Amino acid sequence: MIICGVVGVGKTTLGKALSLNTGFEFLDEPVKDNPYLTDYYKNTKKYALKMQIYMLMARSKMLKYTIDKNAILARSILDDGIFVEVLKKLKLIDDRDYKVYKDFVDAVIKPALYFDPRLKTDLWIYLRCSTLNAIKRINKRNRKSELSVSYEYWDLLNSEYEKWYNENKDKLNFLVIDTNNKDKTEILMEVLNYIDWL
Repeated sequence: MIICGVVGVGKTTLGKALSLNTGFEFLDEPVKDNPYLTDYYKNTKKYALKMQIYMLMARSKMLKYTIDKNAILARSILDDGIFVEVLKKLKLIDDRDYKVYKDFVDAVIKPALYFDPRLKTDLWIYLRCSTLNAIKRINKRNRKSELSVSYEYWDLLNSEYEKWYNENKDKLNFLVIDTNNKDKTEILMEVLNYIDWL
């Protein structure tokens, strides 16, 4: 299973709860040991490509680790590219670096990982929420590197997630949950009921 959605939507909260209820291992986002995260938010333009290459490497390792395991991941390589699209639209990554990233994903990453049948994802859980609710949750968890990020960035990221979902909804098996007016228990139960139905 892969849980996706804008920063602050509740991927980690849901992932941990699902892990406790299913016995599947939860692999959270590679944030804790990320050597670029703080620098990326301080000087996004300078660290954009380095950050995204690091994320590709970290997510690739996570995916390979899940071979022959029941696992839940917070985000994947497929939706990680949304961040690069946001950087491009905000002019925070230049055309050369953008092309290098896209070519690397298409020529190396996707063939190596997504054509391997052992890495097929059974379910994509897309958590939706408004940008304002996402920002409230980001502020509540108080991760310093995120607090200075502009509303424009979070709003564009949220919009790009919706665009990505619409482009992929017929290709991937999605469960979509609007989290705006649901607490974490309601969200968990919705997923567990869906899994039981599968």
